[in-house]
Amino acid sequence: MVSTLLILMIVLFLILVIFTGTPIAVALGLSAIAELVMQGEVPLMIAPQRIFNGVNSVTLMGIPFFMLVGSIMERSGITQKLIDFANSLVGWLRGGLCYVGVLTGILMGGISGSAPADTAALSSIMVPSMERSGYPREYSAALMASSGTLGIIIPPSMPMIVLASITGISVGKLFLGGIIPGIMIGVSFMLVCGITCYVRGYDKNHCNHFSVTQVLKTLRHALLPIFAPVIIVGGILTGIVTATESAITAVAYTLIVAMVVYRTIRIKDLPEMFVESIIGASNVMFIIGTSSLFAWILQSNNFQQVILNLFGDSVSNKIWVMFIVNLVFFIGGFFLEGTAMQIMFIPVLLPIVQAAGIDTVAFGVTVICNIAVGNLTPPVGVCLYVAANSSNAKVEGIIREIIPFVLITLVDVAILVVFPQLITFIPNMMNG
Repeated sequence: MVSTLLILMIVLFLILVIFTGTPIAVALGLSAIAELVMQGEVPLMIAPQRIFNGVNSVTLMGIPFFMLVGSIMERSGITQKLIDFANSLVGWLRGGLCYVGVLTGILMGGISGSAPADTAALSSIMVPSMERSGYPREYSAALMASSGTLGIIIPPSMPMIVLASITGISVGKLFLGGIIPGIMIGVSFMLVCGITCYVRGYDKNHCNHFSVTQVLKTLRHALLPIFAPVIIVGGILTGIVTATESAITAVAYTLIVAMVVYRTIRIKDLPEMFVESIIGASNVMFIIGTSSLFAWILQSNNFQQVILNLFGDSVSNKIWVMFIVNLVFFIGGFFLEGTAMQIMFIPVLLPIVQAAGIDTVAFGVTVICNIAVGNLTPPVGVCLYVAANSSNAKVEGIIREIIPFVLITLVDVAILVVFPQLITFIPNMMNG
């Protein structure tokens, strides 16, 4: 009982600090250190040790490289080429620009692996175009934020790399497991767009026509970027490269395409992109480090038992276990960044999931889908603020418009829980 009350106090203190506008990483560290000071039983020297242990992983070295890929894509015009190709495929439909945004999110997700990076690139290009075509700015930004989250479900994915480093689950299997769910959620977003355009009367006078010539023309320019996921995921599956090395491969490939083929990036542009990526990766690593410290504090106060109590006597019921898993990550997504949630919750939940006989790849991909939802829910939803900053839209308006996309994603997650074969089909097929 004492441990439960203490955990509740720690979590409430964390939420309070977050609501003051303190960065997530700092809030996690302050909350953990405050507990150490209150207890007075453990030397404060344990804090930097736990933070260092949290980031001391070779697998996590891939994070700055995937961030660099996102920067290269945005500056080189690769994003625009993917948008042009997507536009040739679906732009002729009523509401075509909405479909273009989602399809581009799917294509970009196969290259960068970062939801904020994809959201920034999509919002800066697509929102002005949609606004000129009569779509409200906040709706356009909400759609781009939602489409950007597909980047962490469709391989490669930085959160999947973090998850693999925590659990030991094969990165390659996680990557393959995310393909069908990512496409399924993307199609669901398109369905929401179609209904919204019909109900609100958007794009009534659309008069474009499908052109095979235009498809072939834009495909010629976008073919090299589209081929990138094959190289990245294929390299991991064949054992040629590790997850970390695949990130380096992605950087090398996109740089060659940008500098040699498209010639849109020069050598003098590289230092600025490197610095941006290092700063972005440092923020993520800071969150991982302080999350590790915070998770250790929770575990020291018997956090595992608190979670176990949520399951009651139904730990053998797969649907019930996954319902609780989804509930934990959905609620946590309102207040915590995805990496922090993984480090805090997965070590506790994974043994329960395994005991229930749930496929660990299905569990992992479902967790990533919940993290994608967390990127859209305030007050911490990072893609909300990235989309707002990139498009000069009001966050309050984006939140209202994003609700249907969050709800349809939750429906998709429920389908994945009931039919985990949608996740495991491709990994099992590739492994024979």
